[in-house]
Amino acid sequence: MKKLSIEPGCITCGMCEFIAPKVFEVTDISHIKEGFDQMENNELIEQSVKECPVFVIKYEEQK
Repeated sequence: MKKLSIEPGCITCGMCEFIAPKVFEVTDISHIKEGFDQMENNELIEQSVKECPVFVIKYEEQK
């Protein structure tokens, strides 16, 4: 299982929400939606991590 988080520094560009709207919501800040299916959205989450212009989305194995 991986842990998904957004670190401080988000510029609310909306890229993550555009790529994975079932996972992310951008208002005045970016949010991770509750209850999303991690396995179903895994590829989109990984794409969001790569496309984030300020690299604040983290998707890492939990320890």
